[in-house]
Amino acid sequence: MAVTLKDIAERAGVSISTVSRIINNDPMKRASKETSERVWKIVNEMGYIPNQNARRLIKGEEDGNHPTKTKAIGCIFTSTGDTYTDPFFSHIAMGIQKEVADRGYVLGYSFSSYDMTDAALYNNISTNKVDGAIILGRFSQDVLKFLKANIQNLVYAGVNYVNGGFDEVICDGYKGACTAVEHLISLGHTDIGFVGAIRGKDQNRVINEHRFDGYQDTMMKHDIAIDPDFICSVELSTLDGYKGMQKLLKTEKKPTAVFCANDVVAIGVMKAIHEEGLQVPKDMAVVGLDDIEMAAYVRPSLTTIRVPKEELGKFAVKMLIDRIEGGHDLPIRVDLPFELIVRESCGAKSKGKIG
Repeated sequence: MAVTLKDIAERAGVSISTVSRIINNDPMKRASKETSERVWKIVNEMGYIPNQNARRLIKGEEDGNHPTKTKAIGCIFTSTGDTYTDPFFSHIAMGIQKEVADRGYVLGYSFSSYDMTDAALYNNISTNKVDGAIILGRFSQDVLKFLKANIQNLVYAGVNYVNGGFDEVICDGYKGACTAVEHLISLGHTDIGFVGAIRGKDQNRVINEHRFDGYQDTMMKHDIAIDPDFICSVELSTLDGYKGMQKLLKTEKKPTAVFCANDVVAIGVMKAIHEEGLQVPKDMAVVGLDDIEMAAYVRPSLTTIRVPKEELGKFAVKMLIDRIEGGHDLPIRVDLPFELIVRESCGAKSKGKIG
């Protein structure tokens, strides 16, 4: 007889809804770590398999008179607790969903591992069997090691290369950062700040983050000294960009331009600048990276690096399926092109695409 959520809830001494939230990693109503660990232990002991696609994979359920084995792909978000509303990741996920459906596969699972316990992450992966998985986001060496040990076929998709020994589809954030800073320098700026994530600094030992390196290397290339007061390490969210820029604006000397690691950070940065009584771009130019839809509609509109987000997702699926079906064995990297989109926030005349 199949194990139900009710069975698990009774044994754990919690409600059925609590069990459901834990198994589905509901970000809105999280259970305590102790309760989550207890529920996952019972899930494992009782052999409950929460995902219907995983059940078909394990049991080989029959469709009519013909036994079937559904081919499934997983999607693991690793760098944000608000994955499903993040405009960058949601567009990559859209590309993944479209390509998975077109290829006759199913999306076996899609979850964020950002603040999961180790037990929850292990149980999500071990009880939801897939043929391969796509990793989205930044992660530590420990997370990378765990994923490689528990999932046979992996593909990373994003803007920060990994060199992890598996396939990657990237739109190079390092080169995009270089292009953005080069553009600001071409406009005459030398006092250029940075607001964003920095590898190895306050980012839980993140290994795949290279945008700050692009900023730093470009400044050094032009023999431009970097003022430490112009550097602000923040998580990649609008609120953190806003708070980080507030701190930066308290310094005696202020930058004339700021490169932001992504667009949601840049939007927060511009709000902080405006509240300080300064104007973008008259007093301070701002450039982002991603080209989310909102970038064209904020005022002033945001100059940014356009990343082909849906294409990242689609190519990741194509590469993963090719590996699953034996098309290639060696790790491959596909590098998709980016474009500099010049709008109002940098003070240059809008030219649309450059690159």
